Amino acid sequence: MATDRQSYAGREQTQAKHFILRKYLQALAFKVLRHWDVTYVDGFSGPWKAEREDYGDTSFMIAINVLKDAQQLIKEQTGHRRRIRCFFSENDPEAYAQLEAAVRPHHRPADGFEIQTFCGKFEDAVPKIQSFIGGSFPLIFIDPTGWTGYPFAKIAPLFQREKCEVLINFMYAFVRRFLNHPDEKIIGSLDPILGGPGWQSRLDADMEAGLAVEKLFRSTLRKTGSFDYVVSTRIEKSTEDRPHFFLAYGTKDRAGLKAFRDIEHAALREHARNRSIAKERKREDRTGSGDLFADFEADVQEASIESVVAKQKLLATLHLTHLLSTRPMLFSEVTDVLLQAFMLRETNVKDICVEMSRSKKIANTWGNGGRKPQNDSVIQLITE
Repeated sequence: MATDRQSYAGREQTQAKHFILRKYLQALAFKVLRHWDVTYVDGFSGPWKAEREDYGDTSFMIAINVLKDAQQLIKEQTGHRRRIRCFFSENDPEAYAQLEAAVRPHHRPADGFEIQTFCGKFEDAVPKIQSFIGGSFPLIFIDPTGWTGYPFAKIAPLFQREKCEVLINFMYAFVRRFLNHPDEKIIGSLDPILGGPGWQSRLDADMEAGLAVEKLFRSTLRKTGSFDYVVSTRIEKSTEDRPHFFLAYGTKDRAGLKAFRDIEHAALREHARNRSIAKERKREDRTGSGDLFADFEADVQEASIESVVAKQKLLATLHLTHLLSTRPMLFSEVTDVLLQAFMLRETNVKDICVEMSRSKKIANTWGNGGRKPQNDSVIQLITE
């Protein structure tokens, strides 16, 4: 059986996406299953380009394995087995046949693990999905091959509940390629995920066009799903220094936002190392010789994520200083704002506050020593 590195060779961006999906499902499941039943919805299940015979490098099998493990652990800890449902949708008949055969052995309603599959368009499955979710906690994963097939107007009912989380692969490289296409039909095909016709007039004029579209996509998702928080993770192409897609995440819970930023950081460190290995593999194929310093270069690439975080912290410090010039804020508010605007974790925000306190820019309201601000700590500028 192929190892992870072999399975994802040439698909390092998919590996990063699956890393985030796996880690987030683990964090979500262990927390939520103590109080709620869970329904996982995969809108474009595939399989596509799977290398492993057991489909371990597909989103649907990753989800099944993680959720089954979580269900068993929670049962051992609490003595109560929570119900888990998985809904897998696939439009391509050939891929659907593989999907249905792969997941069928895991459909065990008597053990509280139920699977339903759907052959057709994801948007057409919405009524069935609504009924299937019932009163459970849904996590919805949307991973299309392009930008169509999930019009917000049609899938919005899935989001209209007190508890809901969504991960969407925004196919940035594909979208950006067609932004200035002369065919009005192609431009119009973006309407359903960008708030309707006239989306060009709603772009942020101060941003590069592709990034402005991604920002509008997140804004539209937030409004459509009544999400409190929508952020995204930029995933670079395997061997090129440009974004391939953005993984957008929507939640109605601050804890979810904090967990996602933690997972994002770990995923980007891993992706940087995998990209370095992929670049070295490409160089070897071209030159026929290896690099004695390949491992060192991988370490450098992984460490480069920390330099990105350092720059984000500097920008966040300036932004926070501006915000505090208008009024004091609770640390929980500060965290909400900075985690949405910057690629930071809560621990980074605490460090920012400690550093600003040491430089006498803000008051230390949380105590000295090794202490750091808590949610109810007041963050305020020192005024002369």
